[in-house]
Amino acid sequence: MGARDVRSNYLMPMVDCSRRITRREWARLVIGTAVLAVARSRARADALSWDMPAHSGLGTERRYRVDAQVVLFSVPLVRRSGVGAGTAAWRESSEEDGTTRVLEFAAYSLPDRAAGLNRLGFIQERIRLAKTGMAEATYFGLMTASAEESAEEARKALHSKASQVAYTAVDAHIQSHSMDTATAHFTASSTLSPGHRTQLEQMARQALAATPHKSVGLSLDDATPPPFLQALAQLLRQPNVGEGHYIYNECLYRLWLRRTADVKASEHFRASGLASGPVIAITGALQHAGGRQIDFRLWVEESAAHPVPLRIEYQPKSYLRLAFEAEA
Repeated sequence: MGARDVRSNYLMPMVDCSRRITRREWARLVIGTAVLAVARSRARADALSWDMPAHSGLGTERRYRVDAQVVLFSVPLVRRSGVGAGTAAWRESSEEDGTTRVLEFAAYSLPDRAAGLNRLGFIQERIRLAKTGMAEATYFGLMTASAEESAEEARKALHSKASQVAYTAVDAHIQSHSMDTATAHFTASSTLSPGHRTQLEQMARQALAATPHKSVGLSLDDATPPPFLQALAQLLRQPNVGEGHYIYNECLYRLWLRRTADVKASEHFRASGLASGPVIAITGALQHAGGRQIDFRLWVEESAAHPVPLRIEYQPKSYLRLAFEAEA
């Protein structure tokens, strides 16, 4: 994604420039502007609010150890364990008018274990489900804007001395046959780590609040497509369905899965206390029209009420494979 000129949509209140502004007055002006920006971002979500506590509702959450493998022409060259960590969560709460589902996936590198690489990415979706299906959804995502496309470029990025890190943030609200979306870019100090996620999220929301949102009309012939995590959750709960669609950043993607029994994985996860029943391996792929197909693999407990993966494998770059292994 290319850089975008980001300008504030808010004007500071006019003040008398002939006198000196006190610290208290300046603080009020700054806080007032920030509150307006946050209010504008949250208003778009209507009934779905980001104010809802992230821990509300019943569900399942997993933590992962991330292992990395450098490959050349599909041949493994270097393997290292514990270069990062991640979390995945599935929570649901019931109301009179339906169910609210919160889905989240986050991953980040551990610079001390990843040769200085500072990488972060997460996405959270909130979906309101009615008897007829998805009534509305909103999602928010933040990721490091890494430009490395080859192993050599990645090598040069190790132990970077850059003082700033570039990030990309996305925000969208999906309703019946319409979508409101925005993408913003910003930079933050390289000293900020995944432990500063709240601070980075606040910076991302400020950047999004100052970015024009785009309204997108969707086809009236088909059901409104859900965001990615919701589409995946639907397929994981429907063992007889192997294909679906989702929408992300104005693009419609195809998602399909193939399931197979995995006796060895079942024994492994039962022994570790992470599963009590059979575990199935899922080979998946996603792609949008004209885009590159992205393959991945998941392992989930077949009878789980909330099938959060026990293991995730995918190859984000041609030279890099990542494995997320759930920890007890």
